[in-house]
Amino acid sequence: MQRTVRSTLRPLLAGALALGATLIACEEGPPPGEQVVVPEDVRRLPAPPARPVCDPEAALDPGAALPRRLTRLEYRNSVRDLLGLDVDPSIHFPPEEQSLGFDNNARSLQLTPLHAEGYLAAAEDLAARYIERIDSWMPCPELDRGVDAQAEQRDCAARIVGELARNAWRRPITEAEQSRLMALYDMGPELEGPAFEAGLTVVVEALLQSPNFLFRVEVGQPDPARPGMHRLDDHEVASRLSYLIWRSTPDTQLQAAADAGALRTAEQLEAQARRMMADPRAREAWWTFFAQWLHLDELDGLVRDPSYHPGFGEAQRRYMHDSARAFVEHAVWDAHDLRRLFDGPFRHPDDPPHVGERRGILAQPALLAVTSTPVMTNPVYRGVFVREQILCAPLAPPPPGLAVVAPDPDPNLTTREQFAQHSDDPTCAGCHVLTDPIGFGFEHFDAVGNWRVQQNGHAVDAAGELVSTWDADGAFYGLDELSAMLATSAQVHDCVATQLFRYAYGRGEGEGDACTRVRLVERYVDAGYDFEAMVVALVTDPSFGLRRGVDE
Repeated sequence: MQRTVRSTLRPLLAGALALGATLIACEEGPPPGEQVVVPEDVRRLPAPPARPVCDPEAALDPGAALPRRLTRLEYRNSVRDLLGLDVDPSIHFPPEEQSLGFDNNARSLQLTPLHAEGYLAAAEDLAARYIERIDSWMPCPELDRGVDAQAEQRDCAARIVGELARNAWRRPITEAEQSRLMALYDMGPELEGPAFEAGLTVVVEALLQSPNFLFRVEVGQPDPARPGMHRLDDHEVASRLSYLIWRSTPDTQLQAAADAGALRTAEQLEAQARRMMADPRAREAWWTFFAQWLHLDELDGLVRDPSYHPGFGEAQRRYMHDSARAFVEHAVWDAHDLRRLFDGPFRHPDDPPHVGERRGILAQPALLAVTSTPVMTNPVYRGVFVREQILCAPLAPPPPGLAVVAPDPDPNLTTREQFAQHSDDPTCAGCHVLTDPIGFGFEHFDAVGNWRVQQNGHAVDAAGELVSTWDADGAFYGLDELSAMLATSAQVHDCVATQLFRYAYGRGEGEGDACTRVRLVERYVDAGYDFEAMVVALVTDPSFGLRRGVDE
């Protein structure tokens, strides 16, 4: 009796997924804790952290490289580039948990039974659709697929399997791996349908559910020149490059460079990085970095109370998204100057004539909306956003047992007046002095980003103050002045580099990363705050191709 592909592969793939779960569990300890701002002496101007001594001859400590499961986006992109197919949108994958602000942090990319079910369903669907199109891609177009040509069919299948496995697993495969995959192909006569197509179907399913596809495993080899360090091999470096810049699998050109050993010098890595940054896929991939860092990805779930914001819906949400993306991409890809991200001019088409130009990402309707509540603006949210996302100065958590609840809208008071009363409690005041004066500077913009000069019959007061920063302390009025202060702050641009580091490596920064981060900032600033220059600095840094040994 013939068996189905599902019943044949289930035990095999369950074992493979269990191996993946084991890999992801091999961690070396919790990520380094962030330095937080505590309420004591908050008005004291802190000095920037001491610059580390970065001796070029000193030993590098690039940190451990934990196996990273592909995110939902990376999985879909990889399938698209591998098979030319889109994943069926009805197939459910659990959403990633964000850690340190990003969805690709290794510690958050766990594997659950829901993931296994989704991978199984997706692999079955993708394999069936891919084999249905076999005539459009098969490398043996003259092959006789009759029952009397099984030897020729197997030769063709071996060629297909070898190429698919290499591309799916992002590296050359061993003879033993090829043999195991061909053993799956040989099950074809026992399965439903023509043996050739059935055998290939089961192989494609296996490839798509292997840890070699679902995880970015970076092993490397011990580096004799650096005790305790492992140097990634050429194909591991190619994958690290590709998933950083494209969030997808390496293309043919990058694989060829890995085959040729042409990813070992800074010049070679820079050439590939610049080529890849010029590809349209880079814009799509890097948008996810900016959207997560700046919380713009929260727009998808944004709701506004219709009694306060009648008519808000999908059209306005879509406009907010498009406006924010166009603004970010202009700073990154056109101006090549991230100072423009913080104080570049733009104008909302719905703004009245007296508003003039808005300046910087903080004035984007999308950001103003996601830092508000459904019924009102929230100076605390907005102040926390600036401190944590723009200054990388996270706050200490509130005291245990303290209920942190925003006030309800009061039709007789401005938001500023309500929050001034709300933070009068001495228990709260120490932290609120760090956040509320920043958030008050946003008050000319309501919870959907519309300009206002009055609220509840009272004039809006947008006076604010930055305190406890390296180099940007001072009073300001409104977002134009705040944005100008942030655009020239060394702390802000150091934070940009920190956010990029966390996103690129999928982990928090540690003491051993200090010199790497210094080099990122220096190249970024020297290039006129060019984001691409910072990406190039990251991939050409000596630490990019290294990882700490698992026993170190």
